[in-house]
Amino acid sequence: MGIVSQNISDNDFIIIPNPIYDVVFRYLMEDPDSAMIIVSTIINENIKKLHLEPITHSEKKEKSATSSLQDSKTPDDVSLFHLDFTATVLLPDGTEELIMIELQKASEPDDIIRFKRYISRNFQKKQEIEITDPVKQAIKKVNRPVRLIPVFILNFRIENEINDLLIKTNRINTGVFKNMPLQKHNEFIDNLTFDILVIQLPNLQNINENDYQDDEYKSKLFALLKLFDQKSRVKDNEHRLRLIRKFFPGFLERVIKRLQSADIDNPYLEEKMYAEDEYLKALTDRDYKISFLQDKFEKMSDQLEKTSEQLDHERKLNQEKDEDLENKNNIINQLQFLLAKTPKED
Repeated sequence: MGIVSQNISDNDFIIIPNPIYDVVFRYLMEDPDSAMIIVSTIINENIKKLHLEPITHSEKKEKSATSSLQDSKTPDDVSLFHLDFTATVLLPDGTEELIMIELQKASEPDDIIRFKRYISRNFQKKQEIEITDPVKQAIKKVNRPVRLIPVFILNFRIENEINDLLIKTNRINTGVFKNMPLQKHNEFIDNLTFDILVIQLPNLQNINENDYQDDEYKSKLFALLKLFDQKSRVKDNEHRLRLIRKFFPGFLERVIKRLQSADIDNPYLEEKMYAEDEYLKALTDRDYKISFLQDKFEKMSDQLEKTSEQLDHERKLNQEKDEDLENKNNIINQLQFLLAKTPKED
């Protein structure tokens, strides 16, 4: 977003709670206006209505043997975080479609199993619609699948090939023999497949102005994701980000004000963020231990494999020696037999 001037004063900065933390992000996304701005900016769809599904917007973390997740100053356990939204979007042809946006945020790469579990669950969601029976011309109600868009906000990289900020899959439905893509909506295929969007927050640093300046969608997306820039953490408190105000366009004003009000509306905000730190530290310690044990196991396995190969080699040599000795004994026995049969000279 350009080179920062050395003459910027403290008034030119904004301080916000770090939205990488679940407790902050949850508070942000529970505001309908902020959620509308964030979701529509990420998926680049014209959303007319957005509804947060309350039954799936948090899941309890498993208790850790090395770190209790229940903080004495907070009323709740820390929660693993994901959000489900249903949205009505306006399509280019003027029609409306009901879709589901599944938003998940993670700091640890091993959360991929959890990602798959949530997708499988939401992939089965359906909607009831009314259609006209072509034969009887009567109105009847039928169930139809809901288009699913999974969005992953990751505080780690999943690729170092292009180091992009957002990776998006693009479904291309192509006939194999005729090598022609399907141009129209196909109910069977479209209801059994989905696109995903994967945000790699560390790659914010790999994006320069030339990558987004001539594209409205990319410009808005980059500005939004700068609110998650972990390089802007306050030195003595990583629970807060210090950002240059002028870098954020007006459409993000609601989001910024919502973040700035988090401390007022959440008296235990800081304690909950510390509890998340403890949980992540426990995960990191666990991963280090697992990595150490796996490395040790692999070395032992390699050593055992070498020992086994060596024993097999020695066993083969011994077997060859035994066979050689047996052959020699057979030859000796045959010679002795021949000598015994040979008439002695007078």
